[in-house]
Amino acid sequence: MLFQILMYVLMIYMIYRMLSTTKTVNRRRSVISVIQKIENRDEFMQAADDLIATANNPGIEAKTRVIRIWGEIFHKEFDNIEKELEELNLDPLFIDRKGVITIEADEDTFFYFLLAIPNMLYGNDQNELRLKFEEKAKLYESKLEGQLIKAVADNCNLYYDGKDDLGEAFFKNVDEGEYPGFRYSKQMIGIYKNICDTMLCRILADRGEENESYTMYTKEFAKTGVGNRFIRMLKLDIKPDEEETEDAEVTEEADAAEEAEVIEAAEETAETEASEENTAEETTETDTETNKEEHE
Repeated sequence: MLFQILMYVLMIYMIYRMLSTTKTVNRRRSVISVIQKIENRDEFMQAADDLIATANNPGIEAKTRVIRIWGEIFHKEFDNIEKELEELNLDPLFIDRKGVITIEADEDTFFYFLLAIPNMLYGNDQNELRLKFEEKAKLYESKLEGQLIKAVADNCNLYYDGKDDLGEAFFKNVDEGEYPGFRYSKQMIGIYKNICDTMLCRILADRGEENESYTMYTKEFAKTGVGNRFIRMLKLDIKPDEEETEDAEVTEEADAAEEAEVIEAAEETAETEASEENTAEETTETDTETNKEEHE
């Protein structure tokens, strides 16, 4: 009798977990649908505003507000960014799992906030506004401690700000697979390595030095919408070996689809976390393999 009761309790719990996972995934896909409208400014803004107004979920609202800011910068609209940044609250994106603060389920949003947006502002000569994002990020410094994405962003900022070694030593370490102790989503690590290789290409190009060992990876990054835009904002002339012959309109549509893949990658992590009982160790790992193995 006791065994049957335990089985019923377990079954109810599993059904609850399944329904919770489905609900979370559907909410995240609503954010992806907003991103996919990025090429049409009015449709994008309307979709973002509608989702913010109806989300009824602090996490989805925060994600959408970040994406909306990214979209405004994409369309070179900078006037309202500072006000929206002041109102932005990222706290709902941090999850406390048995005393460990994790961001893996929403690491895609931090990609836009910490990496994509500052890169676009730098590329559009909006450095004063970019520095506002650096200041905002400092409010969450303790919660982001130990996250690889924060370390990558901090070192990109060294380059943007012209400070210290411009992040060169750190970028080389990541390229070589040396970043022990950092936490990160396995679905996002490839993008982080591509960004570090791209930054090394820019640093070496500034000095007139050979950068072929990093260019080979940056060329692959350039095949994606995310990478293509990141490279262009750094004013690097690096293109895939076999450049597409599509017209500009088709290429931009492909870029928008690629942007959505960043959130889809993090969505895979969210589904995994929601369906497993273990802590964030199941979606993060310390990587000691070489860069060559990771890029293969």
